[in-house]
Amino acid sequence: MKMGTHDQRLSIAARCLTVGGFFLGAAAVFHLLAASHIPMVLKRVLDPKTYAFLEPIVSFTFLLNAVLLLPLSFSTLYCAAAIRRGEPWARWIGLANALTVLALPCLLVWSMGLRYFADAPLFLAGALSVAIAGLLMILPLLWAWRDIESHHDQRGSEND
Repeated sequence: MKMGTHDQRLSIAARCLTVGGFFLGAAAVFHLLAASHIPMVLKRVLDPKTYAFLEPIVSFTFLLNAVLLLPLSFSTLYCAAAIRRGEPWARWIGLANALTVLALPCLLVWSMGLRYFADAPLFLAGALSVAIAGLLMILPLLWAWRDIESHHDQRGSEND
């Protein structure tokens, strides 16, 4: 038994994707702003030779994340509006974006291990918030999956 009406499920899925899209935009801005602080943080914990090697790589990674999060944010916001209208193509974009967001904390844990998170509470908070955002994006989308197609089919038959 499905909860909510057809339009309510579409609206909830669209709202959740909108929140996810804004979250991704905020994460992009955070990475862009944090990149300027990376050299200072690394300089305090690394010897000069290691710093000279790692600083450009870590700074570039933050900037790259910011640049890649922006189109992910925009496409999530764009597909959220289309899901509200019941456009079938939008569910695939939304699904791809939500799975991408869910993959990020998984990749962090896989590449760094859980031990790293114990010593970095802000990093843990960031990874958890990204995982929650990914779930917030994907669960309502899957809940409204069939409604997206049927809403589009209903609109198409009304226009005939």
